[in-house]
Amino acid sequence: DKDSWLKENSQFSGYVKYLNTSTFKNFNSIANDNLLHNRFNLKIYASESFTVAVELRNRLFWGNSVQNIPNFADLIDEGQNIDLSVNIIDEPALLLHSKIDRLNIDYRSGKWQFTIGRQRINWGKNLVWNPNDLFNTYSFIDFDYEERPGADALRVQHFLSGDSSLEAVINYVKSGGDNTIALKYNFHKYNYDFQVLLAKYLEDYTIGVGWEGAIKTVGIKGEFSYFIPQDKGSGNDDVLIGSVSIDYYFKNGISINSSVLFNGGGITDSNSFDPNQFNSLELNAKNLMPNRWSYFFQMAKSLTPAINASVATIYAY
Repeated sequence: DKDSWLKENSQFSGYVKYLNTSTFKNFNSIANDNLLHNRFNLKIYASESFTVAVELRNRLFWGNSVQNIPNFADLIDEGQNIDLSVNIIDEPALLLHSKIDRLNIDYRSGKWQFTIGRQRINWGKNLVWNPNDLFNTYSFIDFDYEERPGADALRVQHFLSGDSSLEAVINYVKSGGDNTIALKYNFHKYNYDFQVLLAKYLEDYTIGVGWEGAIKTVGIKGEFSYFIPQDKGSGNDDVLIGSVSIDYYFKNGISINSSVLFNGGGITDSNSFDPNQFNSLELNAKNLMPNRWSYFFQMAKSLTPAINASVATIYAY
């Protein structure tokens, strides 16, 4: 028997996983948190040109953080101007949070592609810190969010000849002056992929550049963004954010990745630094880490087709 139209023209997937986190300064006190995470992904291929995507994220939290951190429910929700989230259970020791983090319509015709709605717009090149990622800034230490945040935006892409393309994006915010309007040009030269971008990012004008390639067998990636405040008042200085990374894969399956981040507006006096700033940091492309310099190193290996192991460290000063 012939399947229904919806079954023949849709794709559905999902998963359930569990994460335990233990946090401590010394062994006098250890805080434990638990997270049960469920995800549903649905894509409907309405025609050769139109695709509709809906993705739902459900998370059940319990542990020390839920009990001890005020307004924990507000902290775990990536605040967006169109609220598509709900707390199904909100008790002192238990929180069940549900959110639609993808909801968009995609249209393709020839060399043009239009996407409107909540979507992932990934302009970053590096693994850890992405100064070029103006729309979906994320934290590497958010271990539970492989899909990364989405943005409520209109995205237009035009694919030129060869390996070049133009991309324009405008996102939606309640206050129009705080939105982001950006244009990116991609091209391939000297066996490297390059990108150049111009933007009005929040309250700044932004110029950015990024690249991705290799020197013999060592991969090298980098991206820089220069932020120029629209209001040149007191304390509003130009800021340069840059990150460069290298990666290498050994024959035995071990891979390494090393990155450095420079934050021109970061903290330089270690006496004024508080580790709690990592929790309260207002993460965006202009403020990826609170420190002036940050370094990252990771080693990973696939042990079996189903098991991967990795260790990573970040040093900041």
